[in-house]
Amino acid sequence: MNGNLENCFGFALTIGIPDLNSIVSNHSITIAKYSLFLNLLIYFMMNGAQIFETFVFIPRWASGNEPNLGILNTEFKSADLKYFWILFHSIHEIIFLVSLFFCYQIEGIGNYLCFLFILHMLVRAWTIIYFANKIIWFQSLASSIKKNSPKVINEIRKWIFWNYFRVSIYLGISICMIPLAIRILKVNG
Repeated sequence: MNGNLENCFGFALTIGIPDLNSIVSNHSITIAKYSLFLNLLIYFMMNGAQIFETFVFIPRWASGNEPNLGILNTEFKSADLKYFWILFHSIHEIIFLVSLFFCYQIEGIGNYLCFLFILHMLVRAWTIIYFANKIIWFQSLASSIKKNSPKVINEIRKWIFWNYFRVSIYLGISICMIPLAIRILKVNG
């Protein structure tokens, strides 16, 4: 594993950071352990926020025969969670990539973590393409219409249904990481 890391971090010598290569090479297992645990911790924190959002916040704006999209009107209220989610997801993606990079060559962890990362990115793409677009659309409706049409109500219900499914997948991915975190504790280094 150290040979590959030396090649990957060989650029450090050319930009004047000669110790970076030896630090990373000498502590790659430690970095793998900490990054995987940090990855798992952040995943569970995001799951907690998703669960709160799904069972507390979403019912406030999406429940009943006449959903209250006014809660999503970010001009007057502070319900716009996009900055929180963009920051949180960006930090998590970086940590996930670091843990994937350092754990990839560890037998019994790397390939499984790679599969979870691919699944995670597929659900993340689905989130951006479907869920983010719909919530932006709902926010735009909040300031432009007074009464929701049956089409809007149907779209909200569909969004809620698929959100339960999406949150369940994210929970499943994080739960599947627990055995990897336990397994990495048994790796010497």
